[in-house]
Amino acid sequence: MAFLLPAPSALDRANAMSDPQARRLLRRTAWRLAAGQLALTLLVTAMAGWLGGAASARSALAGGCIGTVPGLYQALRMFSVSAAEEPGRFMRAVYVGEFMKIAITAALFVAAIRIMKPQFLPLMAAYAATFLVYWVALAAGYPWFTARPEAGSAGRGTGGEKN
Repeated sequence: MAFLLPAPSALDRANAMSDPQARRLLRRTAWRLAAGQLALTLLVTAMAGWLGGAASARSALAGGCIGTVPGLYQALRMFSVSAAEEPGRFMRAVYVGEFMKIAITAALFVAAIRIMKPQFLPLMAAYAATFLVYWVALAAGYPWFTARPEAGSAGRGTGGEKN
């Protein structure tokens, strides 16, 4: 769970904003991480398909989705509550989100194994690859996680990245 939290300087920027604006920024960060995970999943799926055929590609796609969906659920649940205004409710969201992330991951693995009969190596390779996105985001310092310099532009644009 800690790997979902932005770098300290990004948190400082989020704290300087109004609380709803900060939560929106955190949720957008969660969606961007999930988009990166899905992009990497598609890359691994294409490589698995090229190396091992359609069954390998399906297995890799399943593994990547298993790595992406529960983490996105957890982050969106956690960032839906204000830690500053309702710390008890926020902690409850963190604990319930983490428990549900584990439960969803286990359920998706069981479903994939029972329904798909996937190939183990592509499934686990794609699942593990989704965690690389977190490490890359941490190493890069979450470059898209910035406060908007202009006022009154809520809901427009994507933040502080350059066009």
